[in-house]
Amino acid sequence: MLTTNYQLSIKLPTITLVAHKGCLIALDWQTQKTQKILQQLTAQAHYIQSKDLADSVDDDAKVLRNTISQLDEYINGQRQVFDMPIALYTGTPFQQKVWQALRQIPYGQTISYAQLALQVDNPKGFRAVAQANGRNPLSLIIPCHRVIASDGKLGGYTGGIEIKQTLLDIEQASYQR
Repeated sequence: MLTTNYQLSIKLPTITLVAHKGCLIALDWQTQKTQKILQQLTAQAHYIQSKDLADSVDDDAKVLRNTISQLDEYINGQRQVFDMPIALYTGTPFQQKVWQALRQIPYGQTISYAQLALQVDNPKGFRAVAQANGRNPLSLIIPCHRVIASDGKLGGYTGGIEIKQTLLDIEQASYQR
């Protein structure tokens, strides 16, 4: 297992990436809120500086390099779909179902928690859907930032509302081009 930190842009905080067996298994923002989530995974992982990834031939280093490249393309409006190998080692069957549904939300668009609950066959489960979003181990890659409240407000986001708004702004600007 290999982990690294990466700074996407000045507008966004550093992210932590974790790879295991050639798959990305975690991506999260380095905020106080997310530190507890990442501590469990990163305690088991070997840390590598992002500048040292280029020299590594390890499968985990390859997926981290690929992820960084795709994230840079996303931030610059050049990528709408992520295609690095991922693995979901955590989550209940319901959470995994929600995370799969999140991957179907088109780039530059949003849906409500209620709409997402309908998509996972739990029409009254919008709170459960929101909780599953909060436990998404691949924030941004599995686009939970595209889910908003029914009244159009942003609602919560693991990394914070400011990050969610920035990601939505990036997608809207690129989508409108």
